[in-house]
This record gives sequence, structure tokens and C-alpha cells, in this order.
Amino acid sequence: MPKTRSAGASLFDEDVGDGPAVLLSHSWQCDGAQWPQVPALAEAGYRVLNLDNRGHGRSGPHRQHFTMWDLADDLIAVLDDAEVDDAVLVGLSVGGFAAIRAGLRHKSRVRALVLADTAAGRAAWRGRAKVAALGRLSLTPVRNLVVEVVVNQLFGPTARRHQPEMIAEWRRRFLDQDPASMLVAIQSIMARDDVTSRLGEISAPTLVIVGEEDRDPGVMASVSLAARIPGARLTVLPDTGHLSALEQPNAFESRLLRFLADL
Repeated sequence: MPKTRSAGASLFDEDVGDGPAVLLSHSWQCDGAQWPQVPALAEAGYRVLNLDNRGHGRSGPHRQHFTMWDLADDLIAVLDDAEVDDAVLVGLSVGGFAAIRAGLRHKSRVRALVLADTAAGRAAWRGRAKVAALGRLSLTPVRNLVVEVVVNQLFGPTARRHQPEMIAEWRRRFLDQDPASMLVAIQSIMARDDVTSRLGEISAPTLVIVGEEDRDPGVMASVSLAARIPGARLTVLPDTGHLSALEQPNAFESRLLRFLADL
């Protein structure tokens, strides 16, 4: 059952391990299973709070519009519920949108940031137009075709060629999500504000990770993040698309653990 209430949303998170807290926030259409790194983090001496974002997985359904600032507040609500003063926030894609804003609004609660395949700017107009068209179809009998478009968008070509079992599993997971919740979520994501001009205010140590095959937001969005956040590090994972933590779990894990050890 959901553990936390935040701005009208019920939130479920898995709480594993003991030690300094690491809070994980995943991509659109996914859930906490996006993070195969959880066991290694717990074994390395961290308390892992693995959140299913509002509307997703065990936190769904959620069919009311929200902002990325609401998602940032969700992260803090999870910390409050866990009685954690501060945590390293690890956000991929939408999770990164939330983590960036938490780093701006709740500085004292953010020990460090790991921002994977994410961005600070607004969605491109082509993306908004595509979502508007696909959104109408996602609630119809051709939803399977829409999910196929999502698979091709979220996973890079290397993963689609060489990891068919993993792709098939996540295609099933995408279909299991509540379609109305996914539509509201992507509409909310596409309406996000631009916080690029505020990145210099982030004071937490930051690691930026991106797959070299990520098309949206894309590698340049991560380069921009790393350049604008004071002291941020950038790492690019080869042969990796948007869902980098899934496509290259070992490479992602090694970069993450190294960053955490350096804090």
C-alpha cells in the first residue's frame, strides 16, 4: 500500500538497507523496477528509497494534472515519511526534472544529485505535437501501437538489437500501466517550465549521466546541465539510449557508486 501522501497523490516507495539515504526517481512509463542497482546500493551501505512516481506502478493511478515542482515536493514528502533529513537524489528523465527542482526549492534536504538523461529546459514543440497526437490514440484499441512508439523512443538502438528479452519485459510493463494516468503524466511533463537560468543556484555536488544514443532530451541537454551546475561532473555511456540505468546497468552502477563514495 502507498506510504506517503503528497499534494493529493498517494506514493509508494520501497525502503531497503541502512546508512546514508539515496532516493531514486524513475522515467515516465516506468516504476521502481527501472533501478537494478538497488541491491548493490544497499550492499554498499546505503538506505535506498525507491519511489514509484505519482500515477506509476504501485503509486497509481493518478489522473490529475501536476507540475514538475509537485514531483519535487513528492521527493521531499518521501524523505519526511522516512524521517530522513537529507538524501542523494538520483533521477532519470522525469525523475531528473523532479530532482533538479528539489535541488532548487529544498536545498537543505539534498545532499547530492545524480541527473541521468534529463534536462532543465522546456519540451521541444515537435515533442509536444507528437504527444498530442499519440495521446488521443493511447486510450483506444490501438494502444499497442502507441506503446511500440514509446519503446522505440525510450530505448536506444543498441538495446533494441541486443537485449530483446529486456525490451519485451518492459513492453509488457508499459502496457500494464494505467493508460489514463500515463496520458496525464506525459501531458504534465510536456508542459514543464524552463529552469535553465537557475541551474547556477544548485549547490549540491552533482553527477550528470547520459546515454550517447539518447535522442530526447539528448546528449546536448546533459552537456548543458553539467556546464551550468557548479562543479558538476559529466559521464557519457556508449551504446546506451534514454533508459541508461536499464540498458547498461553495470556501467551505470559503477559510476553511481564511485560518485557516492567520493561524497
